[in-house]
Amino acid sequence: MQEIVPGLWDVDELNSYVHVYLWRWAEGVTIIDAGVPGSADKILAAVGKLGLQPSDVRRIIATHGDVDHIGSLRALKRATGAEVVCHTVEKELLEHPERRKPARTPLGLLLRPLFALITLLPQYRAEAVTPDRIHVDGDKLPEGFTIVHTPGHTPGHISLLHPERRILIAGDALHNRGGKLGAPAPIFTPDLENAHRSLWKLAKKYGDAIDTIVCGHGDPIPSGGGARLQGLVETIFEAEATR
Repeated sequence: MQEIVPGLWDVDELNSYVHVYLWRWAEGVTIIDAGVPGSADKILAAVGKLGLQPSDVRRIIATHGDVDHIGSLRALKRATGAEVVCHTVEKELLEHPERRKPARTPLGLLLRPLFALITLLPQYRAEAVTPDRIHVDGDKLPEGFTIVHTPGHTPGHISLLHPERRILIAGDALHNRGGKLGAPAPIFTPDLENAHRSLWKLAKKYGDAIDTIVCGHGDPIPSGGGARLQGLVETIFEAEATR
């Protein structure tokens, strides 16, 4: 387990593919995303390494409804009794994970039958979960986070901004693979234009308030994240302007 900045932990015992984060705060711990199916025991073991019990988990936040982010959500809810929260628009995907599909691009449409078959396998199938509480853009959580609606990758995708600590938990609105900050993969982003708008929103509205960025995929950015995000957005929109 890796502490990225004080209070924010990456459960790196899972694998290097997808990240689950723990936020340690005054009332216990909050789990952000739930990894792939079968991850619950390792996530709870990480909670134990903080000297806490499953009953100390106050909340489980789903940034979005992809199987690699909600695969163990139901198991964690059952083990901890914590409330599950997401954006109001994402409630449908938590309750019906099978409705998540690749984008309607030529390659995405070609892969849809294979994707449907793969998600029938237990190791790739997320169990349905009904969230206990749903949120909209701008809602504030007791942990100090502000909900930022960042649609595009999924309709109800959220990022979490902690203004006081200058932390952005971006989910899959961003990735930082190979040390390169980027937008979400087009094949699994049904509305890429809206995903780019979401990045513009993060950069222009909150960029000066961001230092640390962590994503669902790729390495953390402990400092200087806001400037890197603003640079990415400039690059994206300059490229679009020349088309």
